[in-house]
Amino acid sequence: MTNRTLAKLEVIAAIVVVLALAMAGYAQEVAMSEIKFNSGQSVQPAYEGWTRNPDGSRSMWFGYMNRNWEETPDIPAGANNGFGASSEDLGQPTHFLPRRQAFVFKVDVPADWPADRDLVWTVTANGTTLKAYGSLWPVWEIDEQTMSANNGGRTARTFGEPVNHPPTIASQLPAQSAVVGQPLTLVLPVKDDGLPTPEIRARGTGGPRGRGGPPPDAAPDPFAAAVRGQFRVKWVQYRGAGNAGITPPESTVLGADGRPTLVEGTSSTKVTFDRPGTYTLRAYAMDGDAYFATQDITVTVAP
Repeated sequence: MTNRTLAKLEVIAAIVVVLALAMAGYAQEVAMSEIKFNSGQSVQPAYEGWTRNPDGSRSMWFGYMNRNWEETPDIPAGANNGFGASSEDLGQPTHFLPRRQAFVFKVDVPADWPADRDLVWTVTANGTTLKAYGSLWPVWEIDEQTMSANNGGRTARTFGEPVNHPPTIASQLPAQSAVVGQPLTLVLPVKDDGLPTPEIRARGTGGPRGRGGPPPDAAPDPFAAAVRGQFRVKWVQYRGAGNAGITPPESTVLGADGRPTLVEGTSSTKVTFDRPGTYTLRAYAMDGDAYFATQDITVTVAP
């Protein structure tokens, strides 16, 4: 074997070693990315896009990705959870639910807001600071159908099908009082246009997501699966440092006859608090295509 041949073999061996190390590192990175952490991870704020309002103003929509599968960080509005250099409170959540939560809240800005002016939401969770940059660039414009398709609604529509409109809250719930450990019953009256009908929803195309399935990065929720596609109300803890146990977290809208309805009725749930304080609960009235309206309920909890 010549010296030249030996040199070539040494080069080939070196390349093989480098490739093997690179593949091992890649495999380790992939494996780490697939690990599900129950706690200790960051919360990534997300800018979802902006919508137009009848008065000419704009609404910037935000959500987040809580990378924990169980931990629900409580981060008060301020230096670790705020907008801009002054960490403004613009109505953002302070109680972060697990996994991906889309279109959680909106910030209204005037009609003359510059397209290139950013609205920056900063969140620090478990020692990691992350930001979301909102703007009115045309590429970020969305509408209710876009929000529906990205929030569990259908991803396809049939030509000529009736125009769907979001539900409405029939009457606002007043502030509530509760006692630690004692269930509080909430009943929300809501209305909708009866769309989509079961027949219309059955025309959705594609896989489960096309027919209104959960996002792939959502935490398992058997309650949501039971009522998905119905006219329903989703109840969540939005603010408050304690834990608000909500049962059920999603409930079907029932008519005066006590049966599920697509038009007008009430939805109820029970909430039990584990510590005193002031809480904000948010109710999402959602139709079968995940078009929604919201109401916040303030609850003062005594010991």
